[in-house]
Amino acid sequence: MSLPENFISCDWGTSNFRLRVVETDSLEVLAEHKTDQGVKTLYEKYLVQPESSQFQFFAQYLKTQILELPQEHRHLRVVAAGMASSNLALQELPYADLPFNRNGEQLIWKQITKDNLDLLLISGVKSADGVMRGEEVQAVGLEEHLLSYARGILLLPGTHSKHITFAHQQFQSFKTFMTGELFDIIAKKSILSRSVVPSPWFSKRADAFQAGLELGFTGQLTAQLFSIRARHIIDNRSPEDSYYQLSGMLIGDELSYLKEQDSPVVLAASEPVFSLYRQALESIITPEQLLLLEGETLEKALLIGQKKILALHGN
Repeated sequence: MSLPENFISCDWGTSNFRLRVVETDSLEVLAEHKTDQGVKTLYEKYLVQPESSQFQFFAQYLKTQILELPQEHRHLRVVAAGMASSNLALQELPYADLPFNRNGEQLIWKQITKDNLDLLLISGVKSADGVMRGEEVQAVGLEEHLLSYARGILLLPGTHSKHITFAHQQFQSFKTFMTGELFDIIAKKSILSRSVVPSPWFSKRADAFQAGLELGFTGQLTAQLFSIRARHIIDNRSPEDSYYQLSGMLIGDELSYLKEQDSPVVLAASEPVFSLYRQALESIITPEQLLLLEGETLEKALLIGQKKILALHGN
């Protein structure tokens, strides 16, 4: 199948929205536009307006944002991943089942050509006790980095971190960890909020983060959390250090099961999350087990995955 010279990549998440004009062959980003209007915010706005159907409301927003791109690119096909195919957004599509191949051919998609849109909508994947939308396209885009391993675990940290198990050229299962969301809730809304203060990541915080990791690795997270407040009151511990100790406790708890694993682990993340997870993983697994993929690789992974889906279904 012949691919278009360029396409528009749409990454529509819970909290953010991003369009990128992509040169198909090179995956060079020719133009970019992003907003903070994720599906959660837009769905709340949709509920309080009586005029438009849900599809019309979200389609109109998408078309309006496309107008922010250079005029010569506004006619291009849009390839949308993430929450766009959820019941809170443009049009709900069913989840694909596990396993799915590394080329993404089992993923569910729909071509939509109406309301002046030319859209390829990609759905997510479900397991017996979990769902994901967007990470599966990133996983497909990271295929070339996984080919040298017969099996392993792909880590995609985030608000809801995904640990995706792969073997025999397939993604076979995944776990979801609410690490990022829990950190945000605890740091902002719990009694610990008075004991932690956000601060930029730099090497001075590594010891506090490591102390948190060691507590998190014990698997006794809820029994350890209040110690952050206690140390703040009793020892006058810096709330900036406590911020990273809390982060370490949650990340350590997320990763603690990997101490019992001998599988290769592939970490794909952007800074500063990349450095935090790298330190955590290097504390519990051997260097030979660990493959590190930094932010630029992860950024391109979604585009590679979308290109693969476009090649399969975009005619």
